[in-house]
Amino acid sequence: MFWGLTPAVDLCQMYLDCSAQLPAELNILLVGATDCRHVLQTVARLYRHQPLQLNFHLVEGCMETVARQLLILLTALQPQLGLDQKTRLLMELYGNTVLRPFSANYLVNAARDLLEMVADCDYLRRKIPVVSLGLKYRDRDYLENLLKFWAGPQEFNVLEMWDRRLRNCLATRYDSKVGVFDWDLHMRLRRVGAGQVCDQEYRSFRLHGLAFSWLESAMSRPNRSLVGGVMSNAHFGYLGDMETGPFIGYGLECEDAAFLKSTNGQNAFRSTDVTERNLKQILFEIEHQEPYRHINTDERQLGGTRLRQDTLIVDPRALEVTPNAPQPCLALPNVSVRFLPTSSLARMRHQDQYKQFFDLVYFAQNHLDHLDEELVGRVAKRLIVVEHQLFVVKHRKAQLEEYAQTIRTKIAGLDAQELPFDVEKDSYMRFVLGSE
Repeated sequence: MFWGLTPAVDLCQMYLDCSAQLPAELNILLVGATDCRHVLQTVARLYRHQPLQLNFHLVEGCMETVARQLLILLTALQPQLGLDQKTRLLMELYGNTVLRPFSANYLVNAARDLLEMVADCDYLRRKIPVVSLGLKYRDRDYLENLLKFWAGPQEFNVLEMWDRRLRNCLATRYDSKVGVFDWDLHMRLRRVGAGQVCDQEYRSFRLHGLAFSWLESAMSRPNRSLVGGVMSNAHFGYLGDMETGPFIGYGLECEDAAFLKSTNGQNAFRSTDVTERNLKQILFEIEHQEPYRHINTDERQLGGTRLRQDTLIVDPRALEVTPNAPQPCLALPNVSVRFLPTSSLARMRHQDQYKQFFDLVYFAQNHLDHLDEELVGRVAKRLIVVEHQLFVVKHRKAQLEEYAQTIRTKIAGLDAQELPFDVEKDSYMRFVLGSE
């Protein structure tokens, strides 16, 4: 919940890896992808492929992730924000429990704007032209309640809620929690490919939910977009991931090899720095549709630096907001993103319009209850992609092999060829249907 546990991929390139060429119109179904990382990565790299129409259909299990993805798209497609400013703002909203006052002010204004978009489809088309909502009225009502909380006056002490859940999760190990965190990082995550995540940033995430930080930034306001289970006068607090962290989506791989440099097991750059570098490239390429040239100005190599961390204090009270609504987003004429309710998956089994409609069907690792032969055989045309649980902290090789076998069993009746897959290295299982 709130962020994915697999690296962002270019879905067009993933399709090309098993096909001779891209179709003129590529229809993609994403079930539970959570955070738009694949949408952003794919749209950013459209210029690398032949011209085509790209249609994303997103199905999510809860409205919290729908609201967060609307926020991410609204922010990523803002034309008036500078690249550095937009990148760090997006990183804070994406992966931090605590925000700078500027970011908290932006969140409230964005929530008010999104609230109007959910209620008025015409306004949504004007503000985020690529997005459309095919949600039920019940889902829209919940979405409105959620956005009202984001922009509302209720106190939200996210650090207190985080610590309460941490105590419940660790139980008797709470007093030795730092040792638990180090073990999970070094003996689990780094062994399966998360070597870019540094000790201090991972420890900061596990302790407080503060994944991304910079020397010149002071965080003091709660990230209200991380709330879960909002009702009319209450909520369930923070219900998201507390073990892996938001580092996996953008912080492990980089086209710039200098950012992955390591000496004697010590990284030159943190996963935070790699995430920032990658998001800058993605946001630049989305807007300009041309290669990004990274300018190395004054990048601090903090991978091996141990920073002093003062006591983190959050002000849970309502923020004095400066009205400043986000501007209309960039128009992407060859891209559409449509959000659908979970119940649409059941209807797709019987509607002729969805018969072999999706060139690529994607299932997240926590949405396998929707993965079955009848649905996939009906709607999938070429490629099936299923997330692996490689970066789930509690899993070992036996659990990973069992998970992979479960996926194979679920689609065993389909005429699908499994592409090469290493249970301890690969983040995705891929299956190709039929022949071109």
